[in-house]
Amino acid sequence: MKIAFPTNDQNLKGEINLHFGRAKYYLVYDTENQSFELLENPEMTGKDELPPDFLKKRGVDIVIALAMGARAFEKFNNLGIKIYKAKSKKIDENITYFEKEQLEFLDQKDIF
Repeated sequence: MKIAFPTNDQNLKGEINLHFGRAKYYLVYDTENQSFELLENPEMTGKDELPPDFLKKRGVDIVIALAMGARAFEKFNNLGIKIYKAKSKKIDENITYFEKEQLEFLDQKDIF
């Protein structure tokens, strides 16, 4: 399973970016081999591809974020990618929360 986190950092100890679409990177964590890859946000590099489509093409199953815009929220739902609400700002802590099934789904109050 692949989990994407919006971030401006380049490692698992980094923080989740407050605004999903303005993150410099998407850190994609693979739960099967406990590795990650760092992908540049296509919107931040001037490419004409929306992050939900970009992440879907790369096999992402889940997104963990603090909040996101309505358009991204709707697009992820339409693509079948589950969206969880981060419990802290740290990526590695949220991986642990996810593994312990302690995260809740992102909902309307987290949409701006």
